[in-house]
Amino acid sequence: MDDLGDASSWAVFAADGRVARELTAALAEQLRRDERFAARVEDLAHRALWRRRLVPRRDVLLGLGLAVVGGATGAVFAPFGEPRAQENVKQAEEEKARVKGVLVAKVERQVRVDDAFGWAFADPLSDAQVQDLLKVEGGPELGPLTSGARPVHIASNSFGEPYNFTRTRMTVVNHWPKPVLITDVKAKVKRTAPLSGALVWAGAQGGVPVIDLTFDLEEDEPRARTANADGSLGDPWTYGENVELEPGQTQPFNVVGRATTSCCEWYLEIHAEVGGEQQVFEARDANGPLVTTAFADRYRQRFSYQINGGTWVERGEGGMFR
Repeated sequence: MDDLGDASSWAVFAADGRVARELTAALAEQLRRDERFAARVEDLAHRALWRRRLVPRRDVLLGLGLAVVGGATGAVFAPFGEPRAQENVKQAEEEKARVKGVLVAKVERQVRVDDAFGWAFADPLSDAQVQDLLKVEGGPELGPLTSGARPVHIASNSFGEPYNFTRTRMTVVNHWPKPVLITDVKAKVKRTAPLSGALVWAGAQGGVPVIDLTFDLEEDEPRARTANADGSLGDPWTYGENVELEPGQTQPFNVVGRATTSCCEWYLEIHAEVGGEQQVFEARDANGPLVTTAFADRYRQRFSYQINGGTWVERGEGGMFR
């Protein structure tokens, strides 16, 4: 036979009805799918017994089925049962992955002691909240304000063009039964004016700020970018080193989103190739959207932390401390 994987060639042997069409179709299909199977059949097919036509070809065909799968029962059921069983297992594994989530992403906010930081509030603090804040002693903490006033943590760079940022760690786990290729990560952003009710600013507590892979949240379509030594953004991260996750593998990412003029609520989108198809997965913080706010031009209240005394001091209305 010129082409052992050609179904039309195998059909010739079933034309007189004495060799089951199912058997010829199954053998042809198995030849197309399994290179080792095809090699064994080709070896048998080119033996002298075949070439010299010492037995009818239909009998040789039946012999091929018997020789390859190891018996008459196997010859009938192996081409059908085994692929079906494998397909059922594959479908069960994929369904289990869909229930758990094909890609599961966890986002956690991170704070480093070397960041210059503070908190912004949408509304001014009440008299009672101000008194509670001014009573705090020790480290630059907000005390009881964290439970009711919804502060937004600010981290700010201390060199070059000013920008504020939110530092996070994103961890992605692949539950798909095959490798998944992450091809892109994007930030989805809702922008408003910077929060200007109150500023509670601790400043830098020491150390040198470190700039990680960042998103400019004020771009039309924020993409992950590399960062230069002076804090400026470089070229978009093109994912030339595509991140391929093996089944069960966990991969952490350092993610920084920053803003210069807006208050941004945002989350991440992970673009990945799953089974040859592009899919998009969302990564969100368990406590709600990530919020990154730029400094407002003017605040109705301001407070600053005095390192020497370990207390907060009321500074009145005005702009960011310079």
